[in-house]
Amino acid sequence: MGIAVEDIVNLTLLEGASIVTAKDRVSERIVEWVSVIENPVENFVRDNEFVLSTGIGCYGDPLKLLKFVEDVYNSGASILAIATGRHVFSIPAEIIQYAEERGFIIMEIPWEIRFADIVHEIMSCLINLRQGQADRPKDVQQQLIQMILEGKSIGQLAELIERELEAAVLIFDEKGRCAAGSANTDRIKSLKDGETDKSIEIRDSHHPMHARARKVDDEEGQLIHFTIKSNGAYKGDYYLLCEADRELSLQELAIAEQGVAAAALWFSRDNAVMEAESRMQNEFLLSLAMGHQMSVDHIDAHAEFFRYDLSLPYDCIVGRPENLERLHLENSSYEKPALERIHTFIKDGMLYAAENVHRRLLYAYKNAEIIIYLETTNGTAADTANQFLDLVERRFSHLLPEVVFSWGIGRQKDGVGEFAGSFTKAKAALDMGRNQMGIGKRTYFDETQMNRLLLNLAITKDVQQITSSIVAPLVEYDDQKGMDLIHTFSVYRNTCGNVSQTARKLNLHRQSLLYRLRKIETLTGRSIADPDHSFLLELSIRVWKTGVQNREEHLGSVLEK
Repeated sequence: MGIAVEDIVNLTLLEGASIVTAKDRVSERIVEWVSVIENPVENFVRDNEFVLSTGIGCYGDPLKLLKFVEDVYNSGASILAIATGRHVFSIPAEIIQYAEERGFIIMEIPWEIRFADIVHEIMSCLINLRQGQADRPKDVQQQLIQMILEGKSIGQLAELIERELEAAVLIFDEKGRCAAGSANTDRIKSLKDGETDKSIEIRDSHHPMHARARKVDDEEGQLIHFTIKSNGAYKGDYYLLCEADRELSLQELAIAEQGVAAAALWFSRDNAVMEAESRMQNEFLLSLAMGHQMSVDHIDAHAEFFRYDLSLPYDCIVGRPENLERLHLENSSYEKPALERIHTFIKDGMLYAAENVHRRLLYAYKNAEIIIYLETTNGTAADTANQFLDLVERRFSHLLPEVVFSWGIGRQKDGVGEFAGSFTKAKAALDMGRNQMGIGKRTYFDETQMNRLLLNLAITKDVQQITSSIVAPLVEYDDQKGMDLIHTFSVYRNTCGNVSQTARKLNLHRQSLLYRLRKIETLTGRSIADPDHSFLLELSIRVWKTGVQNREEHLGSVLEK
């Protein structure tokens, strides 16, 4: 960018000068340089230059002067100013005609005005202009930061950049959703489709903003593409749509870069706000699931803030992705950032499935488990949960093809008071299903009467004390020796006490199995041969496998700390 010829003509220093030709072009032509030159011109004149001359090399020869004017015009100069009164007394008619036909501006300057003063004035104007242009990206940066601090939308940030660059902008987030901008989406897409094959760097430069920008164009326009990143992480894409023949200046590129940086900052701030809200949601729902004591006002306030309708009936579903950690260790493609993003994929998959079955969803997670409350209606609970889980697993089969999920499904009645009970049932169903049928299954707490009986026993304090006294020594010994006495006894009972069958199933020598059985009797003080003792051992182990006692003991130890 430069100064309009009109602005230079209006300088006080040039009050005695006059425009001789192309007076209607003075507001259009731009001056970016100023020089003093005489014949010959050769390649000493640049585009958009203000050329000063005395015409000394053409003294008394109109043809030489015409050739000089032609060379200056062909060099791309914006204006030729000739000092008249010494070597050139007036501009010849044929030169005036030549310049008028081509819209080339010629100015007459009185001999008394010093070229040095003219050069100084024009250079001062250019320096001030360029300084203002250099400061403009900083001003835009400050405006953008202030807008972010004031909580302005990303659309308002895009509007500022569009005004500054007089170009259309389109911003996409990391999920490919259009976030802001007025550029035509179809036009962006048509240009973007050719980006891989035809895109080029904007300039042959090592400047970082150039390295981050790619350009693809056609006959109608050009698309400049920036990748939005924050702390090295991909946050989205920033597109600038310009005229086909436009070349962005360094200052314009700097302003575009400030827009990209502001978008990255806005996305990061927005993500931070969303993450904070998500953590609050998670903590609140976990408090409901765990049965923590909360006032009615506290519950109502949080439910209203998170837009939860707690008066609806919900099924509680507890899910466990079984092999994420193993896949992380075995497969290098599961890098740590990717592993962290899996939790986002899982939540998005749940919300997608809930939307498709037209049900509300409350979502939380704790350690390696997912806790879901899915809106249901009386009489269709099982169908709704199955339909929901079918959609979830179908979606995850594409996003996370190697991950296996186990599910436990509980039930609850209307109201807040049953959230904890529903979670207890769903968690117990998950644990029972994994222990009895293996991973990758769906287990409904209401499926069997045995599950209900075991859970009711598991939550009784007297039963917990008896169970702990019998099972705790076995658990402790298994942890120390790795002998798996609990599993050994379960297999022994399933074979109706047949030692040979049990040894074969456990791939053990008969004497090794007998040693384990004697160790069980020693640790528990119960005789396997006694039917009552054997029944008590089996019942205690099955109650312990519900996981209820383990969770309560773990929660108690946490509270004590």
